[in-house]
Amino acid sequence: MRYCLTFVLFLLFAAGCKPKELSGTALENKLIETMDNHLKQTLQPGVKFTVKDVVYYPEKEKKDYICNFKVDMHYENKDTTGTVSAVISNDFKKVERKQ
Repeated sequence: MRYCLTFVLFLLFAAGCKPKELSGTALENKLIETMDNHLKQTLQPGVKFTVKDVVYYPEKEKKDYICNFKVDMHYENKDTTGTVSAVISNDFKKVERKQ
């Protein structure tokens, strides 16, 4: 009986440690935050930008998100609104921009 209780407690602990998968608005916000951080690291100094919106598609086989971001950019006397395409890993650590 004692071992059974220990086993059940272990299973509950293991299930509680599983990271929660994001969905909906929380996932969109995390994707926008990830792209914002990536652009801050890769763009030239002096370029100001705002990531406005994201359209994404989860790719189950590769465990990636294929994303299209709407971005407003301002540099010196120029400003533009464009689309940035990227593939973001499921753990949000790797961003690969697409042409």
